[in-house]
Amino acid sequence: MTLKNFFKFLSLGLILGISQSFLFCIPLIIFVYYLFLKKVYKMTSYKHGFFCSWLFGTGFFVGSMHWMISPFLIYEKHFYLIPLGALIFPILMGVFFIFPVCLIIFFEKNLLLMKNKIFLRSFVVSLFFLFSEILRSKLFGGLPLNLTGHIWAFNSEFIQIVKVFGIFGLSFLTILWIILSVNLLIHLRLKTFLVSIFCFPLILISFNLINYEYKEINDEKAFLRVVQPNVPQKEKWNKVFFEKNFEKLIALTLDGNQQEVTKIVVWPEVALTFYLNEEKDFLNYLKKKIPKNVILITGSLRRIIEDGSVKIFNSLYVIKEGKFVFYDKKKLVPFGEFIPFRSFSEFLKLTPGSTDFSVGKQSNQIEVQLESKKIIFEPSICYEAIFQTFSSEKNQFIINITNDAWFGKTTGPRQHLSAQIFRAVEKSIPLVRSANSGISVITNQNGKIIKSIDLNKSGFIELNLSLKRNKTFFESYGNFSNLILILLVFFLFYLIDIFYQLKVNVKSKTLI
Repeated sequence: MTLKNFFKFLSLGLILGISQSFLFCIPLIIFVYYLFLKKVYKMTSYKHGFFCSWLFGTGFFVGSMHWMISPFLIYEKHFYLIPLGALIFPILMGVFFIFPVCLIIFFEKNLLLMKNKIFLRSFVVSLFFLFSEILRSKLFGGLPLNLTGHIWAFNSEFIQIVKVFGIFGLSFLTILWIILSVNLLIHLRLKTFLVSIFCFPLILISFNLINYEYKEINDEKAFLRVVQPNVPQKEKWNKVFFEKNFEKLIALTLDGNQQEVTKIVVWPEVALTFYLNEEKDFLNYLKKKIPKNVILITGSLRRIIEDGSVKIFNSLYVIKEGKFVFYDKKKLVPFGEFIPFRSFSEFLKLTPGSTDFSVGKQSNQIEVQLESKKIIFEPSICYEAIFQTFSSEKNQFIINITNDAWFGKTTGPRQHLSAQIFRAVEKSIPLVRSANSGISVITNQNGKIIKSIDLNKSGFIELNLSLKRNKTFFESYGNFSNLILILLVFFLFYLIDIFYQLKVNVKSKTLI
């Protein structure tokens, strides 16, 4: 491979990665895929395709997840891990782009008859890229960040189709739209290209007009306050600053409090930096500080001794008058909360302490008594909310607590939030998110942000949140719905290609 090609594929991936977070960059995304696929379609060597796609993928993850180095810049003892985020991570993740490209080369070599069937060809190539996204979302714990469908996250009118087909369905349709547009450009079918460009957004918007939901359950409300203290990461675990940070949380909780209104107040992940289940005196003190009308939800740690060994959990606590229930985090962050292959490495864990966190086992459901009624919410901690969850339980909203202060002013917090929004839309329930440094939000059941606190600001937002909930098609059928979608698209594109072929044949006969 020449040096020119090296930088070309790396740069294309880099541009695609940077563009992934912004809807207005879609024309640039289509242009990048145009240049990339035009080269790929001409490749005959698997070796050449292997390295070109790997470079492209490496560039993509450097561009889209450059913020991975931020956690290593906070404490001096972690500086030596900077190459892990800056180079090793994107190089390893870049492997996922090898699969679709090598499959395309195989397809081009062995299925020559489909070269003139633009729609079916686009369908097959799109399946390859979808397969790549599903693989990286599932393998080795998974990382479903920066999926193609995430680009629509902050435009709720475009994402209601997720209630039917989930995020992977939206990703597939978006990839299909991009690939089809590219193939039409390559074959100079400009009229069809223009139709394709404008039709897809209209199809997405049309799902706002069709009610795919059914089985209305209730129309209850809950008054919520979301607190964002904006505690600097360097101060968060320093005991010297604990009292100051705690008083800030209390002040934001009590500001303008109306004691006749029962409310849920949400603090961020590990807002209390100790083992709360062991601190009876502190719970009694908290009982005095927090008014009786407040149900407090906060992040803290939990420690137990089980089978002779100490287990530590990153937990969410629901506290009412000194009594609590808890939920332990299930999806742990590699190198943040546990060290993969610890017996083979001496890497430091980013969070304080040398012991790995343990995986929680509770169900994703907590019941809260709110005045005379019971409400049920789905708890999630930090990045586990980017993963799809399936449950028969009738959760009425999602509460996510997180600490994105690790990622500073980068696009990391924005990307984290964009992935979480789809959990609300898939289930048609609101998302309540408290982030230490932002972005804290309350969304409705359509994923539209109703109130928010910007990055690196302190404050609170509150809302009398409607818990009206309708069960979605996606909840009933899960990702099986994507098989239905794929079959529908296949038959549609098959018929379109037949139509085009007939049209060409009629023109040929007319000329004769």
